[in-house]
Amino acid sequence: RIPRGQDKFIVVVDLKGWGYANCDVRAYVAAIEIMQSYYPERLGKALMVHVPYIFMKAWKMVYPFIDANTRDKFVFVDNKSLEGALRREMDESQVPEMYGGKLPIAPLTDD
Repeated sequence: RIPRGQDKFIVVVDLKGWGYANCDVRAYVAAIEIMQSYYPERLGKALMVHVPYIFMKAWKMVYPFIDANTRDKFVFVDNKSLEGALRREMDESQVPEMYGGKLPIAPLTDD
């Protein structure tokens, strides 16, 4: 949920462990089209972290299908500048502990 008065969000996309088995270009294009069509201008930034080489190959296939405004919101963060980039973009209370912030990670449950 986005708090009242806030209209954009930042998402951290951690691609650690992403591989060929996860590569479904059609699904990625569909997801981006949904964001562009149904939630226009809600995405502030998507901080892409721990990006493997194979993902960049898939990204090059998807990239041309993404609207220019949306494309600019994808920021690829290298491992060396990860902590600093997250702290620049987000309040420390919203940066997950695993990235050096103060937000505890809540496990997903089947409830």
